Amino acid sequence: MSNRTGDHDAFLTPSEVAAALGVSPNTVTRWAREGRMPYQMTLGGHRRFEATVIDQLRRHLQERGGTSTSVPTVGIPAGSRVV
Repeated sequence: MSNRTGDHDAFLTPSEVAAALGVSPNTVTRWAREGRMPYQMTLGGHRRFEATVIDQLRRHLQERGGTSTSVPTVGIPAGSRVV
């Protein structure tokens, strides 16, 4: 995942999430749109994902035997809070 420091290291871009989960950025965006992954919107209208939630999801998928095209819905509702 990202090596960023500072206030913004708690959030990842769709590309960073895709790299962590082994899927395409389009898949990450689709999962977010479908409400399967919580996200927040920037002032510019871009999705950002909490690194801790993505790390939990990555570990869950690894325990199940790798990435999955059917990601389970994460227990935190998708939102549109500005970060």
